[in-house]
Formats: sequence, structure tokens, C-alpha cells
Amino acid sequence: MSTEAKVTQWLEQFVRAAESRDTLDRLVGLTDARILEAVPQLATDATLVRELHASTRAHWRGFLAMVAREVFEVQVGPEAFDLARTLARRGFDLPVLLSIYRVGQRAVWTYITDVLTTEVADADVRSAALLRFWSRLSQWLDTAIESMILAFSAEREQWQRGSQARRVEVVHDILAGRPLSVDDAGLALSYPLHHWHTAYVLWVDDDAPETDVQRLLETAATAIATAMDAPRPLSIGTGARTLWCWVATARPSGGALDALGPHVHVAIGTSAPGLPGFRQSHREARAAQTVATRRPRGPAVTRYEDVELACLAAGLAGEEGMETFVRRELGPLADSDAAAARLRDTVRRHLIHAANAEATAELLGVHPNTVRYRVRQAEAMLGHPIEERRVQVELALAVIDAFGDLDEWALPSSS
Repeated sequence: MSTEAKVTQWLEQFVRAAESRDTLDRLVGLTDARILEAVPQLATDATLVRELHASTRAHWRGFLAMVAREVFEVQVGPEAFDLARTLARRGFDLPVLLSIYRVGQRAVWTYITDVLTTEVADADVRSAALLRFWSRLSQWLDTAIESMILAFSAEREQWQRGSQARRVEVVHDILAGRPLSVDDAGLALSYPLHHWHTAYVLWVDDDAPETDVQRLLETAATAIATAMDAPRPLSIGTGARTLWCWVATARPSGGALDALGPHVHVAIGTSAPGLPGFRQSHREARAAQTVATRRPRGPAVTRYEDVELACLAAGLAGEEGMETFVRRELGPLADSDAAAARLRDTVRRHLIHAANAEATAELLGVHPNTVRYRVRQAEAMLGHPIEERRVQVELALAVIDAFGDLDEWALPSSS
């Protein structure tokens, strides 16, 4: 058998193995891990991570379908274009898109080199296989990148021209904390920014029919607003299957949600007032989305308040989320004055010692009744018995004990 025939035979065997679900999942995971490490701004966005996975899978499937054939053609799946268009809508620059493909190319080449070194003992066959693989991989990526640049540029131009671009720009300015007029921003968005805001992120499963996606998202967005007794939501499309939404209400919003229908998921932030609340609730909704999407077939509804501790433990809430948590849980008990600090110290030690007033009193050098009195004072400031939310209170107290008074924290401005 000639060297070329052996190369073709090896490629056919490689393709059969790689097209299995487990191996394809592993190839996508290996490639995307390199990309997310090199382009970290993608890793914090659940929508972009999902679309990156879909894009990488589409490229692998398309390439594997062609690489062993005599006539090689580049046929890129639509999921790859979804990622390019989403990056354009999010305001990323073109070099970010190009970096994704450059890093992906290096990851694939490293993988193939390792596989051939392990599996092919014949040096001539190995060299010929590397040459053919590299030639076809380069042709695939060169053609794909040209197509992605065109899709990215067309999407960017369309969004920059339209009124939607202005709305998206204002939303991103608010989320970035840039200085702006609340009244002018509200007028541009046709949305009352002085109210209380509840943010939610909607997304649709990858296996939902493409023709149904927009209908599912829009129907769910309106249904959730209705459940919260709110007017039509402010919504921004930020991915092929994702929608960012806010509703404005005169007071904190609640309401039970009915099932959103098949394929649809939502992550909901807490209600908070003004521009800081607009940002805070959205930050919480995205953190909750990250929790939900890390589980196969996650729940239809994920509320931040239900996964807040998990978000804090995983670092998904950020320092702003930690500050919000402490202020929400402790209220006036988080004040910086000496009296509040004394009460916090007493309660923290009291909890550490299993609510044993005698042990806490001995440690503090006071009478047990003093400890009990201080605990009652703290509960009055909290507005509920400590045991009602013991885990949250104990965590909030530990945070202040570790980082100091809230007024001393060097956090980004939330004004």
C-alpha cells in the first residue's frame, strides 16, 4: 500500500472515531479550553460560552465530514456565524474574533500532532498525514475566517445604523457605570429608569428549532413581565438564542412564574432601585444564568436569591455582589459605628460557639445576660431572629470581619 493510501486510511479511521459523541465532545472541550484561556473576556459570559461551544462543534463536524475526501470543500455551519454576529452585537472588536480562530487553529494542530505521534509509527506516513491535515486545516480556516469577517462586519454595520444600536449603546453605558443623564437615557430607551428594576436573562435550548427561537424568547419575555405586574419589558438581543430583559415597577417586584414552555429558561435578579439597581439586578441575573447553564438541562427558572450563596462561593457575584449581600443581610448592623461593630463581634462569636451565651461571655469578659441582650439588639436591627437566616448572617459577619467595615472597601462605584 502506498504512503498516500495509508494516509487516506488513517484519516478515515480518525474521522470515524472523532465523529462519536464522546470524542467530539472531548475535541470541542479541548479546543474551547484553549480559547477561553487566551480570550478570558468570553469566559465570564454564559451566552458567549454556549455559542463558542456551538461554533467549535460546527467547525469540527464540517471539517471531519470533508477532511478524508478526495475533493475537499469548506462548508461552515450556521452556528459559527451566530458567534461572529453575537460578538459584533456585544461591541467586541474584530481582533477578538480573529484571536478565537488563531488559538483554535493552534489547539487543533497540537492535538493532531500528538495523536499522530502516538498512533502512527511510520515516519513517512506520519509526515504525509501531517502535511495533508495541515493543508486542509489551513484552507478550512482561511475560508471560514473570511466568511466570519464578512458576517461580523455586516452585523456591526447594521447595528450601528439602526435605532436598536442606540438602545444597546445606552444599556451598555448604564451597565458600565458611565456618566449619563438618567432622563435622556430613559427617553432613548422608552423605559423609566427612576423605578425599581428586575432584570432577567432568557435563553433557548440548542435543540429548539431555529424558526421558533425568536417567538419563544419574545413570548417568554412578555409572560414574565405580566407575572411581575409590569409593563412591556425592555429587551436587548445579545445572542442568537439569548435575550436580556428588565422590567420597571413602582416597588420591589415578585410574582410566581408559570412554566415558560419547552426549551425556554430564565435567570432572574432581585429588584433594586435606580441606575445602580438596573446594574445590580442584571449582574445577579447573569450570575444565576451561569449557575443554571452549568447543569445539564438546568431548571426552567433560576432566581438569584435561591443561588446567591453558590454564586458568592464560586466568585460569580463579584465584589459588588458581596457588598450587596452584606448590606442586604445585615442592614443597619453593617454600619461603621462602634456600637454596631460591638454587636457584630458579639453575634459572630456567639454563633461560632454554637449560640452558647456562657462560652461567649467568658471569651468577651462580660456577663452572659450582656451577650443575650446584645443578640436581641442585633436581631432588632436585622428585623428577624438570627436563626431564621443563620447561614447568611454568619457569612455576612465573616465577610466584614475579614475585609473590614463596608465604608473602607475599595470597590467600583455603584452610583
